Amino acid sequence: MDLSQSAQILPALVADLLSYEEEKYNHVLKTYFTEDAVLTHPILNVQGRENIRKVFRVWTSLNKQPPEMTNKDHLVFNGITAVINVNQLLCPRIFPFLHFAVPSVTVLRFREGDDGLFYIYKQEDNWTLEGLIRSVPLINWWYENVVRAMFGNMVTNMGSFLATANIATSQLTIAANHINQHGGDAVVKGQHRAYKYGSDMASNVTSVFSRTIGINFGTKGSDHQHYITNGEASLETS
Repeated sequence: MDLSQSAQILPALVADLLSYEEEKYNHVLKTYFTEDAVLTHPILNVQGRENIRKVFRVWTSLNKQPPEMTNKDHLVFNGITAVINVNQLLCPRIFPFLHFAVPSVTVLRFREGDDGLFYIYKQEDNWTLEGLIRSVPLINWWYENVVRAMFGNMVTNMGSFLATANIATSQLTIAANHINQHGGDAVVKGQHRAYKYGSDMASNVTSVFSRTIGINFGTKGSDHQHYITNGEASLETS
């Protein structure tokens, strides 16, 4: 694709790519896709133009209605990537009374070839889980009114619990800091009192010993014992 003419070429390219007419689809593959192009889809990945053509044949044989662009004016292209909003119209040929419109996004990635033109080397078809759920009426109602409501209530209740837990944690932290501060002061006061008590006890013990009336001392194994009484020495012999 010549980038200078992309504004005219790209809309027609996308229209033929989404078409269920095999001739138009094959023309797009041969003209604008590289030989080793890759197709990624929610349920498969294939490589090579021939394999992409085979996927097209199987899909069109199973599904009755071709996809449609959501808004042709909102086709986005920056020179290397094109983004297209697509409605996948699911209508199985074996159950033609079923019709589902699934919103999806198709991304076409281009790279420059040896001839200076740009070719598609990757096509990405992206279907969202929410889009699939919304496309089925009964499942959509159950999803909107039961599943989402239930999870919404669960998350809000969890948020309330976490808020309460944070407040309680903050209050406990403040109380612990208060206890540590005042408890530290009490410990210091207790240490001072213990030190004073020990000093007083040591002074009393020293005073008692200094006032002792007599000190008895002797030599082991000797028959002579010396006594000092009221400062006067005496000798006894056994």
